[in-house]
Amino acid sequence: MSEQFSPRPSGPSWLAQMPLLVRIILIVNVLVFAIPYVADLAGVRYKSMLLSDLLLIWGAKDNIAIAAGDQYYRFITMMFLHGGVLHLLFNSMAIASIGGELERLMGTSRFGALYAVGGLAGGVASYVFTANPSVGASGAVFALLGAEMVFIIVNRRLFGAEARQLLGNIGFTALINIGIGLTIPNIDNMAHIGGLIGGVLVGFCVLPRLVPVRSLEGVVVGHRYLTWGWWGVSAVLAALVVVIMTVVPAFVG
Repeated sequence: MSEQFSPRPSGPSWLAQMPLLVRIILIVNVLVFAIPYVADLAGVRYKSMLLSDLLLIWGAKDNIAIAAGDQYYRFITMMFLHGGVLHLLFNSMAIASIGGELERLMGTSRFGALYAVGGLAGGVASYVFTANPSVGASGAVFALLGAEMVFIIVNRRLFGAEARQLLGNIGFTALINIGIGLTIPNIDNMAHIGGLIGGVLVGFCVLPRLVPVRSLEGVVVGHRYLTWGWWGVSAVLAALVVVIMTVVPAFVG
């Protein structure tokens, strides 16, 4: 089935122009970050500790808590926690720019699958290879980069000569960020790499193939989706669950 592109929304508010799910993700990320700091300013404490310092309690990825305590929810909650203002700002900018375009392109449900499963892939890679606790939407952000790369590759005929330049830009962005992660401590590079791979796999399954469609208005560009796309996403998700349940994670020591 094919469909025409929808025009990009316009309006006075930057946030109001964002697609629904991207808008929700941005709002939740900001609220989850801001509420503990507001509570700190109000004098709220937990056993004499600032609430903003309790990322492990709020749901950071913690291998011991997951493996020994069956706290699997941490693979999800870690994606909405951030370690500082700059961490939140950089991830939010990437989600707004890359995620906004992808959600407009592929629709809310497919984008949701990409963000959630790609982010989970980042968390699982961190769980298996990185002993330290981890927070942030970076795994999901790299999943968006991976999906964007796949979109250009599978539609390279329509992109023409521009495809190589676009792929170069995305690849350069990914490599630079991974390179920074190798030189700066406390950056979870395995979450980045896992998210990138997850985004490539899920993106291949659910991103549209662009096809010329003849209409009364002439030739327009339509969307065609793989008939087995959702089964592919389910397979990726099942593989991640198997890894979580069977692989011994990295531990400090």
